[in-house]
Amino acid sequence: MKTWTSGIVIACLMLGPGLARGAASTVEGVAEISQAIRILEGREVQAVLARDGATLEELWDRNFVVHNPEGRIVPAGATVLARPVFQGARASFVRNVESIVVQGDVAISMGSETVVPIVEGRPGPEIKRRYTNVWMRKGDSWKLVARHANNVCDKE
Repeated sequence: MKTWTSGIVIACLMLGPGLARGAASTVEGVAEISQAIRILEGREVQAVLARDGATLEELWDRNFVVHNPEGRIVPAGATVLARPVFQGARASFVRNVESIVVQGDVAISMGSETVVPIVEGRPGPEIKRRYTNVWMRKGDSWKLVARHANNVCDKE
């Protein structure tokens, strides 16, 4: 009996540090992925502001689907430029990433956005939104595959 328990103790002592290192590398991997997603989120915001279709084609999956703030589900179209995001210009667009959850090859980014559209050639009213973006690893890169955004109503 004593040999059996001492064998378990020895096994735990030998495997424990390796298992702890494995858990740490997973945590480090999640941190690296989270940082990469934050960078991609920033690139997407800049591309939307600049109306840069080439960058958005690089970031968005060809089947990218959006549940937009107007309550419409917008499936992927023939081209990036046909998407509703290109229908109106913005004076400013700020995204605040509050949380990124990584599950294998999927990363979910959640937070808030503030958009100032251009209305009749001038900055319009500020619009506050909540958003959820779903990124998926496709080969060696991350692609935005789904998005939900809704406008935040003022409290009355």
